[in-house]
Amino acid sequence: MKWWKVPVVLLGCAGGFGIGFFLRDVSAGRAPSGAALAAFATNGNKPTPTEVFQRNYDTIIRKYARSVDPTNLRYAAMQGAVSSLGDPHTSFLEPVVADRFAMETHGDFVGVGARLSDDPQGAKVAVVFKNSPASRAGLKVNDVIVQVDDNKVAGWDTDKIVKHVKGEAGTVVHLTIQRPGVAGLLKLQATRAQVFIPTAEAKVLDGNIGYISVATFAENTPGQFDDALQELMNKKTEGLVIDLRSNPGGLLNAASAMLGRFAESKQVVTMKLRGGHVVEEKSPAGSVWPVKGPVVILINEESASASEIFASDMRHWVKAKLVGEHTYGKMSVQTVHTIPQDMASLKVTIARYFVPSGEDYSRKVDDDGAFLKGGIVPDYPVELDYKPDTMIGDPAKDNQLAKAIQVLKGNPTEPPPTARLQARIERSDEAQAC
Repeated sequence: MKWWKVPVVLLGCAGGFGIGFFLRDVSAGRAPSGAALAAFATNGNKPTPTEVFQRNYDTIIRKYARSVDPTNLRYAAMQGAVSSLGDPHTSFLEPVVADRFAMETHGDFVGVGARLSDDPQGAKVAVVFKNSPASRAGLKVNDVIVQVDDNKVAGWDTDKIVKHVKGEAGTVVHLTIQRPGVAGLLKLQATRAQVFIPTAEAKVLDGNIGYISVATFAENTPGQFDDALQELMNKKTEGLVIDLRSNPGGLLNAASAMLGRFAESKQVVTMKLRGGHVVEEKSPAGSVWPVKGPVVILINEESASASEIFASDMRHWVKAKLVGEHTYGKMSVQTVHTIPQDMASLKVTIARYFVPSGEDYSRKVDDDGAFLKGGIVPDYPVELDYKPDTMIGDPAKDNQLAKAIQVLKGNPTEPPPTARLQARIERSDEAQAC
């Protein structure tokens, strides 16, 4: 969840690990000279942290046994700096990754139209966008990509896999996948194209029940959500299922705007920044839609950040029921800052947020990163019964959606005691689009 209205000066709160030097060096295209280093002012006889870094950086550039690329060294230093924070949500984004991150936030990019998450064998397909090259190629949710063209990708990080899947519009990418319940590997090919992320899509289920799938909270999501609501109202639906499964989050203002369609001028989150500064976000006034019937929201462990805020607020203010699996458990706020003349970016945690219900659903993991507890617990826990013919969004082949409709109609079976479910799909910080 990226809250981009915080003043850019908050970048300084992320730690003064040679930021000034990085910008000067990027601007000049070289490391400072030895004479310039000698002229730096010091605090008495003790060099400042920035001077220590600059001197060591310059020594590596000038004296290491082989030539060192200054850009790679800077990037490695920033990666090390953010890693030292122990915060998985603070990260340094090299230009290619930063550009992809920005394009996805805007809602369009060139690729095949799928969202991938980490998997030991390669990358797991979390979402396939409708009418995309990926959907036309036959890629399905929960497929695991094990090879991209001639590259076996087991052990690769998701960013690297996404980089290889994406490419120039009109070019072809060959994907080798492992599909649950299917023996052997499948080979698919997709032609890359401009993908406009369908962030909110509507359809009618079971005669008169409205269904909206929300893939992410991008700049264009509130507008698409309005279009979806209008489509359902024109068809006189009663009751609404909002599907946030595998939605990794996005912009806070998008989640706030969507809450405003159901509850105006309500607290969305309270954010506590460094130094005790408190900022409260409220849903807009004057934008409530006359939605008929109750609301049910589908969630799973891939639902994170802005998804969790929206789901929690809808349960608190609108009395929506939650169905599915526990969410990811992310309760922090990040801003993205682009480094001038370089186009790399720093995504830095600037606050912790609190929802109106007062619930603390922060994710807890063990030393190996395995899930222990956290995430929003649904009112009706239902684990996805994944089968080869499972089709997300089809009540006949999606048992979680079938349960949501049952709850919506007011005749659910008694839910089991509230418990934290271990989700079938392991979740990375943010599933990446390709």
